Amino acid sequence: MNTQPFVLILLSAAQRLRLNDGTEVTTGFWAEELVVPWQILRKAGWRLQVVTPGGVPPLIDPESLDPSTLGGDHSRAAYLCNAVRQITGLRTPLDLDALTGKDLDTLIGVFIPGGNGPLMDLCQAPGVDRLLRHCVAAAKPIATLCHGTAALLATCGGADRSPFCGQRVTCFSAAEESATPLAGRWPYTLENRLRQEGFRVSTGAPWQSHIATDNFILSGQNPASAATLTHVFIERLTSTPTYKGEQYEC
Repeated sequence: MNTQPFVLILLSAAQRLRLNDGTEVTTGFWAEELVVPWQILRKAGWRLQVVTPGGVPPLIDPESLDPSTLGGDHSRAAYLCNAVRQITGLRTPLDLDALTGKDLDTLIGVFIPGGNGPLMDLCQAPGVDRLLRHCVAAAKPIATLCHGTAALLATCGGADRSPFCGQRVTCFSAAEESATPLAGRWPYTLENRLRQEGFRVSTGAPWQSHIATDNFILSGQNPASAATLTHVFIERLTSTPTYKGEQYEC
């Protein structure tokens, strides 16, 4: 792997979301929650690397490209679909579990987009626990967006107390979940799970931009929060003694 410092984009490798009634639906990452941060970070000159558990190429949640999900905006759906295709790193992501100590030392921050996939794998992956604990120990910023905040749960439940316990975070809210087609069928309510694990969860009005910041965690509630969260993340990156790379093509 290239040894120049980089921002790690952590995506779920889950392909199916198991609901509480035992049925399954296709899942993956939410297109807008990857495209918006990716474009802002690239425009600002940051070098990016995609990583997933097992190095499995991630899937796009089909709902995120459905015009009906985007207020009937067919042009927006086409734009997002084309923008995702331009991110060639999605086809050959790094393997989270294969990251070496040198790789971890080289990364300068982690951004975790949402979609429903993180509810299945990022929430319990040992590699996520290792990655996030490294970032805390090395004072590297972490940004989580929407259901991407489920990744923080990977640091809970083990012998060592989560370094994020008591931190202020946000996520796709219980109110927003209850207004989706999966209402009443979610495998669990992320907002409630985070509270149960000792996080201080802050939520704003449904579907409106809302972010929360605390130490090295920056989080956004929903897709509408993507741009604001990314700009705050960039401020954190530039306020620490890290290297800012040049733009490049994956």
